[in-house]
Order: sequence, then structure tokens, then C-alpha cells
Amino acid sequence: MHVLLAMLVLHNVSQAQVDEGQIDLNLGIGFVTFGATGDVGFPPFSISGDYAIKDNITVGALVGYYSSSEEIPSFGGTYTFNYTYTIFGVRGTYHLELIDNVDTYGGLLLGYNAASSSVEAPDGANPNFTPPAAEVGGVALGAFIGGRYHFTDNLGAFLELGYGISALNLGLTYKID
Repeated sequence: MHVLLAMLVLHNVSQAQVDEGQIDLNLGIGFVTFGATGDVGFPPFSISGDYAIKDNITVGALVGYYSSSEEIPSFGGTYTFNYTYTIFGVRGTYHLELIDNVDTYGGLLLGYNAASSSVEAPDGANPNFTPPAAEVGGVALGAFIGGRYHFTDNLGAFLELGYGISALNLGLTYKID
């Protein structure tokens, strides 16, 4: 409740960071994954977009993906476990000027995450010993904070911390007025 009240008060004294009708497209790479094991096969990668429905308020979407694998020695050879993680979601974001010339924001994510695994057994392995593949998925709820800095009127960089494909995302952003 206190956070909401502070945001409403600060909204009245701050300038608009995003203008109604503005679109921001983001292409990012993640550096801190949730539960990944082994070697990264495909690094955490995300695409997101935000549309300003009102000054300082945006709605948007996020899609992210990464994969990893690990080798586990066992009797009869080495098994290779392959993992993938995908997230699809919608975002709501409030923008507030905390740093000059940086679009700072915080928001919430509602989505669906899906994780799967597969197992590659070594040649000659007992087929009754091969562990089963697994798939899980469910509702993804999260929060994030971030900032965008534009090098030109349209092109810039962004940094986000929070729940998504990675706990830390860094990338390029493109603004469409």
C-alpha cells in the first residue's frame, strides 16, 4: 500500500519517461539463470516489447529461451542430460524518472513457463536403465526493475533485474515514437 501511494505521489511530480503511444522493443541476453545445470547450450535470450497506454504506463509481452546440458558418468558409460526452458508472458510496467536521462521502471510479469529435459544414453547402455525425460510447466508470476539509456533518439541499451528468462538481462532497445 505504501509503495502504491509513493508511486502516485511521485507520478505527479515527475516528467513522463515514456509518452502515450510509444513502443519500446528489447532484445536481451541473460547472465543469471534459474536452476540451470551443466554447460550452457544456448544462452538465455529474450525478446520483449512495451506499448505506452498512458504516459509512464506500459503493457507488453516477453518471450525467452535457454538450454543447457550436462554429462553424468554411470555404469556402462556417460549419460547426457539436455535441458530447455521457455517463458511466454505479459508485462505491466510503471516508468519513473529516478536518474537523469535514464528511463527507470518497475513492473509485474504474468506468464507461462515450460521446462523440459531429454536423456541421451551411451552406446550399449541397458535400455531399462535409461532415466525418463521430464517436462514441467506452469504459471509464471514475477516482478522486475530496470532502466534504459538511449544513445540516439531511438537506439539504446537496457538492463533488467528480476523474474524472466534470467535474473539479470542486458541488451539493446529500440524506441518507436
